[in-house]
Amino acid sequence: MKVLFFSDVHANMYALKEILKVDCDKAIFLGDMVDYGTSPVETVEKIREIADYAVMGNHDYAAAFNKDCLCSQENHELSVFTRKNITLKELGKNELNYLQKLPDYMEIDLDGVQFNLVHGSPTDHLYGYLYPWKLSAAMFTSLTGRSIDEGTFVVGHTHHQFLLSFGHIRIINPGSAGQPRDDSPYPSYVVYDSKKQSFEMNRFRYDTSAFKKELLEKVSDEFHRKKLIELFRLT
Repeated sequence: MKVLFFSDVHANMYALKEILKVDCDKAIFLGDMVDYGTSPVETVEKIREIADYAVMGNHDYAAAFNKDCLCSQENHELSVFTRKNITLKELGKNELNYLQKLPDYMEIDLDGVQFNLVHGSPTDHLYGYLYPWKLSAAMFTSLTGRSIDEGTFVVGHTHHQFLLSFGHIRIINPGSAGQPRDDSPYPSYVVYDSKKQSFEMNRFRYDTSAFKKELLEKVSDEFHRKKLIELFRLT
């Protein structure tokens, strides 16, 4: 069985269209369907259609309950702007109800291997950051305070693609399928082969010109438009 892991689309339907071409038996989404991008409704509807499992991201929570996303200060004001002027203006009752019901943590079995799915971290499901260069035992504590010493965790949130081990804990981050922030300008995803128990780290190109054109049409404010073009690496 081949399993697609993807995360952090952020209403970038142009990138998501490429994800839809991935040959897989199951699809698993690690959070943040909305904010920043121009297609929140289409993104939520399509992920709802294709994802066998999905967990809530901090931006999904913010949109669903009209709360602050508590993201990094670097992009916070931009997220507030797009949530107010795009996300919440376009999402309807059906989309909001779906986002509200997403779990913030799941444990699933894929052909005998258990995977823990969370957007942020085991300690902080929505807002915790697991960066490959900054890990500690304190980040692997359950919400009840139990120390986590082993297991496989698939996370999102950082927009950095990586696969590594921390002691007996394996951590996979597929990176961002809509808004990469690591060393590559290309969005990313991971395919897990359950027969081989192997992970394939992938990058892809998409039609950035069409996305940029839509941003120019939809965001009239020049300052925010420029910041979004930079954030999505559309220059």
